[in-house]
Amino acid sequence: MALPDSSAEQPAKVALFGCTGKAQAEREGLYMAAANRYRRRLISFQTELEGMIPTYGDLVAVSHDMPRWGQAGEVISWTPPVLNLSEPVAFAPSGTHYLVLRRRDGSVSGPWEVLPGESESQVVLQTEPDLTPFTGASEERTHFAFGQGQAWAVLARVVAVKPRGHLVEISCVAENPIVHTADQI
Repeated sequence: MALPDSSAEQPAKVALFGCTGKAQAEREGLYMAAANRYRRRLISFQTELEGMIPTYGDLVAVSHDMPRWGQAGEVISWTPPVLNLSEPVAFAPSGTHYLVLRRRDGSVSGPWEVLPGESESQVVLQTEPDLTPFTGASEERTHFAFGQGQAWAVLARVVAVKPRGHLVEISCVAENPIVHTADQI
């Protein structure tokens, strides 16, 4: 089996432990070929001890301004429905903009549709979030990610978590949903 538009001139031989039938082997082979073709962008970053939360295979959302994977920062204050942010955010002239909030366990709340506030560091939520953002000083404030449409972050699959003293290095590969439907093309 080969992916559509593949020449299949150099087929790979793989051993599939636990595979019990030809149909299953074909599905797994197409998944592996699609992962090889569509999961090519490697992402690595360092974080503090919260980096011990994700494990191999977890799906994480990565936001960074340099490759334009959304904008991120902390919530400074919360007076419903207005959020004051630590960083200015840029609204495009058209399109819907979303903000996600990070829960205390590292999971994502949202995305929540937002409109511009009175300043570049302020947004107005269109729906009440399912958490109350923490803005005090006794613990870490609630983090946010912002962007137009799905551009508030890039989804990535964790491939390695390496403790490095007080830091944790996380290596990921950018996720592509096509790999999960390669056998249906």
